[in-house]
Amino acid sequence: MFAAGATGTHPDRLSIAQRATALRDKIENATVRRPQRLLILAAIVATYMLVTALQAKRQLWHDELYTYYIATAPSISQLFEAIKLDLNPPLVYLADRISLHVLGNSSYAARFPSILAFLFGSFCFYSFVTERLRPVYGLLAMLVFWSTPFEYYATEARPYALVIGFFGLAMLAWQRAVEPGRSPASIATLALAVTGMACSHFFAVIYIAPFCMAELLRWYRSRKFDLAMWSSLLLPCLLLFAYKPLMTRYSEGHFASSAQASPLKIAGFFYRMLEPESLFLLAAICAGLAVALRLDRPRVETRSRLTPLDWVFIAGLLLIPVTVNLAIMRSHGVAFPRYSGPALFGVALLLSLLLGSATNFSRTAAATACCVLFVSSLGISAPAAMKTLLSRKDTSPEPASPIVKVRPDLPLVANSGLTFLELDHYADPSTVARLHYLTNLQYAIRYAQSTIFEGMPYLRHYFPIRATVDPYDRFVAEHPTFLVLGTISYHEDWLLRRLIDIHASLLYLGDYYGQQLYQVTMPTG
Repeated sequence: MFAAGATGTHPDRLSIAQRATALRDKIENATVRRPQRLLILAAIVATYMLVTALQAKRQLWHDELYTYYIATAPSISQLFEAIKLDLNPPLVYLADRISLHVLGNSSYAARFPSILAFLFGSFCFYSFVTERLRPVYGLLAMLVFWSTPFEYYATEARPYALVIGFFGLAMLAWQRAVEPGRSPASIATLALAVTGMACSHFFAVIYIAPFCMAELLRWYRSRKFDLAMWSSLLLPCLLLFAYKPLMTRYSEGHFASSAQASPLKIAGFFYRMLEPESLFLLAAICAGLAVALRLDRPRVETRSRLTPLDWVFIAGLLLIPVTVNLAIMRSHGVAFPRYSGPALFGVALLLSLLLGSATNFSRTAAATACCVLFVSSLGISAPAAMKTLLSRKDTSPEPASPIVKVRPDLPLVANSGLTFLELDHYADPSTVARLHYLTNLQYAIRYAQSTIFEGMPYLRHYFPIRATVDPYDRFVAEHPTFLVLGTISYHEDWLLRRLIDIHASLLYLGDYYGQQLYQVTMPTG
């Protein structure tokens, strides 16, 4: 029986295989016209806008509140004056100001510029890949990019999505500009895109490095210096000199040592950006390979049309985390993975090329991988989005929180500057009325090696902070017993570690806002 099964072919199995092969041939040889392609992209855009609209209803967090407060300054002159508090060029605040004026005062309106910029940059990337590979591989590369944790910044009111939007436009314009018989519009568009990056983030001078590397190769091979190209890349970066005082202030700041830039952070970028979603990326690649191998390779051979310039450009993309970390290491600053977002375009393109090279750029393989990524992305984002939809909106009145009933006779101190600013903005009036943040430069450096929240008293001159900011020594002298909300192990906070060091009594009262609440009694004497 086993021998017969091994050598014979079951009729049903044969018919299934034949149908699958026929379907493969139909997909491989089909002519996907422009209206059909646009219909597919429109469906993806509609899904993206729906999911991001739901995700964007969450409350603004500490860094986003900086963007919000600066964007809602009483006047444009005050907006530009307050920019020095956040160390970013002005474009994100101006874009948010317009969005909040048009769409109303909501977290969605504050994040809407990021939503549009991320989508625009993603489709520029799709077009960039489509110019060299099949359109379905452009779609695959875009979905791989969306499958990384960096997709979170599509719904964050910070400049990172704007960088993606302008970087995607720069990629597409540069690709057109290096072709024979280029249009002057491609050079102008490239200059506009680099200007947009320079007005969005200080690291724009690093983000143009992949283009400069490719241009150096083109200069070497042609023996001709392309003045227009180099001007469009370098001249907009001169805008960054206007913000040199802000960059100097950043380099002179004190930051938590565990978050400082280091060679380990370079590898950590790729780990943190790929590890959470690596199973889905692996499943998509394996599904595409399995389909292609099961159905054999397509008869018509299609080769990759990547040029040497493209390969140098990809190498430049992957070197962005290296350059960012090396630049920040000089100032002992913080190197967050979000600073190197454009590098993920290189990762997405390489993964798409991996599948294409292994399957002779089979449409069936790429389509299968796209389906896996699309479904897995919805599986991750849809539940969280629906949870946000079912919860109350951020614009509704804030109900009294459970913490308001815990020892209402005692002041409440936020251990973290992050928590303090968020509670000040969102908590009920009774909680805000007894909310405090304590400052002490000596203890901040001693216990946290970080002084990023020591400027909280200065913020009150620009932000509508309702709660109280006190010097540590004065507060503990006036309040021998008080409440502290925080996490002892968080590296940027020092208060709880200071209280433990001086043997203050800490009585645990429960968890609130994802942190621990302690009743503190100062030691006598």
